[in-house]
Amino acid sequence: MRKEIEVKAKLINPEEVVDKLKELGCILSVPIVQHDTIFVDSNFGVFDEFHTDVNILRIRETGERFLLTLKQPKSNELDVIEHETEVQDAGEMEEILHYMGFHEVVQVHKTRSKSQYNDWEICIDEVEGLGTFIEVERIADDSNAEAIQNELFEFLKSLGIRPEDRVINGYDTLVYRKSKAQEK
Repeated sequence: MRKEIEVKAKLINPEEVVDKLKELGCILSVPIVQHDTIFVDSNFGVFDEFHTDVNILRIRETGERFLLTLKQPKSNELDVIEHETEVQDAGEMEEILHYMGFHEVVQVHKTRSKSQYNDWEICIDEVEGLGTFIEVERIADDSNAEAIQNELFEFLKSLGIRPEDRVINGYDTLVYRKSKAQEK
C-alpha cells in the first residue's frame, strides 16, 4: 500500500530555513500557484474532526493542469493513502463528484516551491490566509508512519524548527477551521 507520510510546521523565519536548505544542497523550484478544491461524501460528518479510512477528494489546479487526488487518512491527517490522476476538465469532474454524493467543503490557495533531499520532497508553502509553512514528505509502503514522521521532524528540528511550530493538520483543515471561526 502506497502512502504519503509527511510533517509540516509554520515558519517563523522562512529566510533562515531556506538558507539552511541551500546549505544542504537543496535547490527550490520556481514558485507555482496551486488552487485546491476539497470534496467529501455527504455522509462524512464534521470535516475538521479526524476521520480514518474515509475518502477525501481534491481537484488541484496548477496553471492549465488539473489533478484529481484521493486521500484516505490512516493514523493521522498527515499519514494517508494517496492516488492521483490528471483530468482534462475540472468542471466536468466536479459534476461527476456531485453526482457521486460528494460536496465541496473548502478551497485552499497557495504558492509552493519544491526541492528534493534524500528520498523526501520538501515544500515551502505560502498559504493564503495562513502564512508560510514547510512540509517534508516521503512516499512509503505500509511502513510505521509514526517512526517516519518522527524522523522527518528531527530533520525539521535540524533546520531550526521548534516543536511548538509543528502542525498536525492539513491545510484544508486549517483553512476550514479559520473560515468557521470567522463566521462566529
